[in-house]
Amino acid sequence: MLGRLLVLLVAMTVPAGAQRGQSLVLVSDDTAFDAALEDALVPAGLDIVTVGDISTPPSAELPATSRALADREHATAMVWLLPAPAGTTLVTYDRGVDRLLVRELPYRSPLTAPQAAEAARMVRTMLRALRVSTDSDQLSPTAPLEPEPYQPVIGASAGVGAWFLAPGANSALAASLAIAWRPHQLGAQLGVTLAPAAEVMSGAFAGEVRDIVVAAQVHKSFAVDPIRVVPSAGAALHAIHLEGSFGGGPLSSRRFDPAVRLGVTTVYDLAAGLEVGLAVSADCLLRRQRYEAESEEILVIPRVQVLAGVIVGIRR
Repeated sequence: MLGRLLVLLVAMTVPAGAQRGQSLVLVSDDTAFDAALEDALVPAGLDIVTVGDISTPPSAELPATSRALADREHATAMVWLLPAPAGTTLVTYDRGVDRLLVRELPYRSPLTAPQAAEAARMVRTMLRALRVSTDSDQLSPTAPLEPEPYQPVIGASAGVGAWFLAPGANSALAASLAIAWRPHQLGAQLGVTLAPAAEVMSGAFAGEVRDIVVAAQVHKSFAVDPIRVVPSAGAALHAIHLEGSFGGGPLSSRRFDPAVRLGVTTVYDLAAGLEVGLAVSADCLLRRQRYEAESEEILVIPRVQVLAGVIVGIRR
């Protein structure tokens, strides 16, 4: 689970006109929240007692731990403030109905004074709600509190595969590198593809051609247990370099050709943020590249090129 926590043990919910003599046990290292909670609950007749830190139990043990602590302190309610990836999670437990109520807060601890005041008011509202209604966020005492799945922010991958209809060859081995933002969600990626130079022999020309491709794409990841499917679309730029000799003299040409790229990747998640998968992409060149010298055709670049290969990636 998640780091340190705030534990509040409350003798009763806090309706207007609550009787004196009720107690609230607080475990907290957030001074702003401590003060705000005292301002919100002491006037309603609750005595606040501070106790030492309590280690965070696993999510499946939250209901049982809440019940045990409430019984130990002779209280009827309990509240946990847990750190979360996007803020904090507020969990309240009522001993009388033996239920949990969960709310997500959009800010992290330590809280500012306005945030602490809002959280303290929410505690009072949640404790009332546990007594008077059945909320869709309530969990049975035996149901675990499911954490939000971790969503990596950045990823990198390397791959090797076959480049079909590569310039100057029907197919060739190619290496690829890519970096992705939000790889498990709607995100974007930037990649580069490089293949060994291919020999070109045509009439009086002898030389080689190389194509380096840089691509930018948007992607969307879909979980299809046990794999993820990641379709993508975007644009690519092919830097095509033809170099050799024609009729005994040197000949060199470098061109840049934009293309539309469509792709799909299937990946299987491994431990420690690693993954393996199969990636397939297709580029449609926007211009037909035809190389000639003295009316002799040297090379025609295929308009559609396909790259398929195995990738290994890491996500963080």
